Amino acid sequence: MPRQSQSNVERPLTVMVKPDLDAVLRARAVANHRSVTKEIVFLIETALGCTSESVRETVHLLYKMNAEVTSEPVASPLA
Repeated sequence: MPRQSQSNVERPLTVMVKPDLDAVLRARAVANHRSVTKEIVFLIETALGCTSESVRETVHLLYKMNAEVTSEPVASPLA
């Protein structure tokens, strides 16, 4: 039987967060019909997909406001 490489094996990850952030993540997960883990992954993927600092700041502010980003970014006609 072939041996799996270490990079292909999924491993659990535990992250400690403050109670207020935990509450926000849990509320977002419920509102978006996702598990807390899927909500965190969604937020990480959204942040990693940002290409400019201003977009990152906007995503961060939306996150703090408990807003959800639901569509793919559209190229600006000015770009």
